[in-house]
Amino acid sequence: MRAVREALASLGFDMDRYHQESFTAEPAHAEDVPEDVVPDEQNQAEIAFAISGITAKCNETDSILAAAKALGLVIPSGCTMGICGTCKVRKTEGQVHMVHNGGITDEDVENGYILACCSKPLGRVSVEA
Repeated sequence: MRAVREALASLGFDMDRYHQESFTAEPAHAEDVPEDVVPDEQNQAEIAFAISGITAKCNETDSILAAAKALGLVIPSGCTMGICGTCKVRKTEGQVHMVHNGGITDEDVENGYILACCSKPLGRVSVEA
């Protein structure tokens, strides 16, 4: 954006007519996990996809969405970065480490929802998918 401003100014553009907006995502934060618990690649996890009736074993560092895709299960998704909220699913059991970028409300989290793209299972987890 700085380069565009400088180019316009050097070309004699009336900078009073220039408008710029800058957006940033909310700072990432962990939800639904004790502060000292983080996913470990050495630890195995298990995800039960309740609606599909399929259970998968994976590493704690694998996202719920990645595990679903590996099984051929479809969880709608968009950005895969925790921004759009398309992959929101209800967690019915267990704990996840979820670091999102604003794609889910605190109220949804309180009601048991997670974003599959940025939620990593800690132990056994069950989701409605």
